[in-house]
Amino acid sequence: MNDREPIVRVVEEVEYLLARRKRMAQERPRLEVVHGYHQLGTICVPGETIDGCFLRFSEREIPIPLSLPGLMLCDCLVRHRHTPLSIARLERILTNDPFYRRLGANSFEHIVETPMFTRVSLRVYIARLREQIAKAMRKGGSTLSPDDALVADTTDSNVVVHRITLPVATVHRTAKLK
Repeated sequence: MNDREPIVRVVEEVEYLLARRKRMAQERPRLEVVHGYHQLGTICVPGETIDGCFLRFSEREIPIPLSLPGLMLCDCLVRHRHTPLSIARLERILTNDPFYRRLGANSFEHIVETPMFTRVSLRVYIARLREQIAKAMRKGGSTLSPDDALVADTTDSNVVVHRITLPVATVHRTAKLK
């Protein structure tokens, strides 16, 4: 055993930790929306609840703290991830889609009144969602810009459309999370 061996081992360990940190920073997290009170054999039906949103990294998950309207907006963007949505279209979906109108009907804590969405409130919820995603990404060590996770593009007719570009998943649970 030579006297440089402990130093070499420390240098190798530091290099390993730096490479691991760099890999984690470049990793694209997955946005997961958790539905509760799921009916077995179905895919996202009216009556389920939206229990939470998370950013899942390979080694951990980070909750995105959102109010019910924020959860509904996030779920809507995930469900329609292949279509950029304007504020007007988001408003129509969130106020008319049976999934959102009957949100929580299967639970014991039936949600009597679903939130009312206006175009003004949706602009605020989009900004809040982007901010919460940014906080979760920083907490997870990601260097991805929040503007690259929740993209806002202007169309040729000057309408701003929004879309999630992160990989997404909807997780169904038969019982509500505690």
